[in-house]
Amino acid sequence: MTLVLLTQGERGTEDAILDVSLKDIRTREAQEVATTLGISRLIQEDFGDGALQKKKQELTKFIAVLIGQEKPDLLITYDLAGFYGHADHITCSEIITELKKTRFQEIPLWYVTFPKRVLARVKLPEDMILTPHMQEKRAFPTHKLFIGVSVFPKIKTWYMYKSQRASLMKGIKKFLLWLYLSMVLFEYFAEAS
Repeated sequence: MTLVLLTQGERGTEDAILDVSLKDIRTREAQEVATTLGISRLIQEDFGDGALQKKKQELTKFIAVLIGQEKPDLLITYDLAGFYGHADHITCSEIITELKKTRFQEIPLWYVTFPKRVLARVKLPEDMILTPHMQEKRAFPTHKLFIGVSVFPKIKTWYMYKSQRASLMKGIKKFLLWLYLSMVLFEYFAEAS
């Protein structure tokens, strides 16, 4: 399994202010997470946190070449809403969705999502919503996969991303929601058509 990270998270602070020191921290955390999850290959790029839209053409070339080299059985990314409105996630999803439609039709594409009942109750972070029609771009599950004991490394990896906890825990409600969702024994995906 290959995990591709397109940024090094240098704007992953609570207020999205640039902190160059986060690059090394996030890279180390990603390596630890990949090892814990049994990911055989981690590709960590530096296209600039918060800058993917500006580099869309360059990024499209990079991802197309990477898919061609890796020859994956399945592509997994965020939905066209960026899962929770994150601009970099939206850009990545748009690129991969377009590449799947135009060049890699034979490779299935799944979007990470939550059950409809959870999506209906979760209010997205206001500061992340950059497009007024984001809710319409959300993907709803077509696949529900039981992960069983794999929930333990999943929870462990959340704690490995120490540098992200401040931004993830802007409010206690978000923290409790994340903790609850991280302990669910299922992962949800929407198959892109």
